[in-house]
Amino acid sequence: MLKAVIFDMDGVLINSEPYYLQQRLDYFKLLGIDVSDEHVQNMTGGNMKIALPQLLPGKTTAQYDRIRRGYRYFKSQHPQDFNAMLMPDTRRVLQHLKEQNIRMALASSSDRQTINTMLATTGLKEYFETTLSGEDFERSKPDPSIYLTALEKLAIDAKDAAAVEDSEMGIAAAKAAGIFTFAVAVDDPRVATDQSQADYRLRKLGQLPGAVTLMRGHLQ
Repeated sequence: MLKAVIFDMDGVLINSEPYYLQQRLDYFKLLGIDVSDEHVQNMTGGNMKIALPQLLPGKTTAQYDRIRRGYRYFKSQHPQDFNAMLMPDTRRVLQHLKEQNIRMALASSSDRQTINTMLATTGLKEYFETTLSGEDFERSKPDPSIYLTALEKLAIDAKDAAAVEDSEMGIAAAKAAGIFTFAVAVDDPRVATDQSQADYRLRKLGQLPGAVTLMRGHLQ
């Protein structure tokens, strides 16, 4: 029986991907780095730890760390409005799941500071028993570590959980952990995300409660 839902953050709870993508492009432009369409795709659903070696191969760990520190400073000087980014149905969906006694966790590739700021400014922190950041792990999505750890912290089996993702890497991570995966459609013409590996595709997050009800009925 479905006991918990593990959410990705960016592109699922908040419509942040277009904002983040533009912010990263602006930062790289400041550094004089051209970003190809292929690298734009690789930035979606991941983090700078993944993007930098692909965009700038051959650099040392110290050089990558310096660029990431510069990006963190750049972000601090250009803060995002997370309330403006909230998906229209986010609060309703989380409240519905809470009322149905479905436990919730957050498993995002974003850095811990961004996650904490988003949860604090939007008031969504109360809904999640545990929150995990890509910074907590040596390997980022599509590696399943973040989802396996979420299951461990929730003390449930993969068969009793569902994941909600939007990116190809996130879907792959959840599936590799053995979790039933919902995919929320990506509404950004710059991003052609392959969601074919998801178990169930949603046009928008607001469809999740109905899909979860059907899923619970099927598993009972």
